[in-house]
Amino acid sequence: MIFKKLFKISLAFFALALASASLFAIDFGGALSSASKFKGNKFSNLKFDQVNDLNLWVKVPFKNDGSIYFTAEGLYEFEASDTDIFNRLDLSLFKFQGLFKFKQNKLNLSAGRFSYSDITGVILNQNADGLFVNYEGSYFMASAYASYTGLLNAAIVKMLDHPSDAFKHDTNAVYELAQKYFLASASFSLPYLFSCQNLTAQFLGAFKVEGKSYNRMYASLSFGGPLYKTLYYSLASTLGMQNFDGGSFDISNMSSAKFSWFLPFKDLTVNGGAVYASGSHGPFEAFRGFTKMDAYNALNEPQYSGLVKFSLSASAKPINVLLIYGGADAILNAASTSIKYKGFQYSVGADWQIFSDVKAGLSFLQYFDNDNSDLDKIQISLNASIIF
Repeated sequence: MIFKKLFKISLAFFALALASASLFAIDFGGALSSASKFKGNKFSNLKFDQVNDLNLWVKVPFKNDGSIYFTAEGLYEFEASDTDIFNRLDLSLFKFQGLFKFKQNKLNLSAGRFSYSDITGVILNQNADGLFVNYEGSYFMASAYASYTGLLNAAIVKMLDHPSDAFKHDTNAVYELAQKYFLASASFSLPYLFSCQNLTAQFLGAFKVEGKSYNRMYASLSFGGPLYKTLYYSLASTLGMQNFDGGSFDISNMSSAKFSWFLPFKDLTVNGGAVYASGSHGPFEAFRGFTKMDAYNALNEPQYSGLVKFSLSASAKPINVLLIYGGADAILNAASTSIKYKGFQYSVGADWQIFSDVKAGLSFLQYFDNDNSDLDKIQISLNASIIF
């Protein structure tokens, strides 16, 4: 019943958009992509995984300058491994976007289904159905975001529940409704505090609205900008607060430092940094985000919790159509009071823009675990895409 209602509302909204935009050029297209992977913990036991995606999109402008428009994107995904076959459908984008100017100020509005990320890029980074408003004044920026996750496809979007109440996903489902959370965020930024330094404060809350309550809140502060010409830095720290089923709030922390150096030679970029996510010791409990994101490449898909990671990476374009990149990370186990070396990983790869609408890529990564060789990982990936 809910799919019929959602389909009717979407169809009516889309028909209205087409009728309202009849005087403007409607843009549409699609992309076919293929990702072939060989992965395992040893070269002798690599398993094959193939993912093919078909994306179709449409953009309906309401003004000639493109400041107000409606856009939608649908996805069909086919995945085949050594043992299973999966089919997935998703409405990955369904958004009304508007930019409104008031003298020197701007108001940016997004409504519908779209992607949103918190200022760390690690806690929340996914699609949801909701509303985003950003106001840009002469000396500050302020934004507010609210959304609901219960209509998303659980086969596509991965969110973290409490370990004792983990969501049971039907792997054979083409479209299965995801966990029901209400998300809310507010941020305030001073982008020109001094010498183009940027100070941003953000609050983010994730509140479960069905079943056992699992509420998480995050207060983040970031500071960054240019150090010297093309050398930039960013510092961020988040205080996490979570409780489960009416219990007391656990306090946790995630902090990071990053730098980026942009060099004119062959578009060379060098990035480095470190991230800390608290474990259960001292004044903090284990940090836990909202969107499921791998902290490193072990086979058990570890999250950002109880770890310290040091990173260094670089990318360059030896020729205009070829991008090469590589990086390495050292991971420390910080789950307890004794911080120990956990593992090391590296990756290399290249992307070739064969034509303006045809792209191919090849990458290789390897992770070595210091304590358990069963968690080692090797992955060889071949990617290709064509836009039409």
